[in-house]
Amino acid sequence: MSDENISTAQAPFDNPDCDIILRSTDGVNFHVFKLILSLVSPVFKDMFKLPQTGLQSDDLSVPVIPMTETSTTMKSLLLLCYPTANPTFNSLADVKAVLEAARKYDMGGILSRARDLVMTQFPSADSLELYVLSCRFGWHHHAQTVATRTLEIKDLGKPRSESTSLQDITGLDYQRLLIYHHKCGVAAQAVALSLNWLMSDPSDMCMWTCSHEASRSSLRHSRKPPIISKENRTPWFDEYLVSSGMELLTRPCESTLYESESYDRAVGKAVTCSECLPNAVVHMTKFRSLFAAEVKKVVGNVRLKAYSPVALLL
Repeated sequence: MSDENISTAQAPFDNPDCDIILRSTDGVNFHVFKLILSLVSPVFKDMFKLPQTGLQSDDLSVPVIPMTETSTTMKSLLLLCYPTANPTFNSLADVKAVLEAARKYDMGGILSRARDLVMTQFPSADSLELYVLSCRFGWHHHAQTVATRTLEIKDLGKPRSESTSLQDITGLDYQRLLIYHHKCGVAAQAVALSLNWLMSDPSDMCMWTCSHEASRSSLRHSRKPPIISKENRTPWFDEYLVSSGMELLTRPCESTLYESESYDRAVGKAVTCSECLPNAVVHMTKFRSLFAAEVKKVVGNVRLKAYSPVALLL
């Protein structure tokens, strides 16, 4: 690369008092200090003990070490090494490049520092991409967190567009995510199939009894709150539970209940009944809130099986 194509990085990597220069593949010189890099990387520490046979800077006579990383990757990596402001990543692809470099130079502390930073800067990133990243670098806690976010994906595992990022993890890691998703679906559906979890007084809910149903008319005269069973429920509510249960099986999260067409259909049928009409909307809103809270609770009890990070296998 000709000298006219060489540039100097921005502060804090433009210090003329540096004792080493790292040159990126795209010709950007990073003026750094051996001591700082030696403290965070045993690879750099050993490298600096060797005779510096690299290029020499024309203006400073400081050794120049050609790197295999781009200036974008180098800047973020070095910012993580320095006691300065955290880097701002542009994409998960940039994140991966920095993490791969940190692992290459055995920067364990940098990998740990980057872990929480990535999750903070990409709160709305593709959950599957974040899961792959977490598995690859051994972030089990974050893998569990983002696995929970994948529950928003309906029918996870059904063939869609190709995801090249999956090549970065083992088939076992991906299978464990699918197993986790299925177990959450089964647990969420069970909430709809059995209402034993409901703590509210069932007599407060219009969907349990309706005098227009001859088979249920005797319940209106019972001194005790009716037992919440299929025999005690109105047909439109029963249909709602079955439909929402099927939806939760494939997409086991609270959002499913709040975005469900089954809910609108149930309320639509309820308001056609003169007895259900006065309270149907209020009671169904209350029930859905309780329903969603229970789904969140049972799904939260399902754990992603631990894995062996690819990072440790390579």
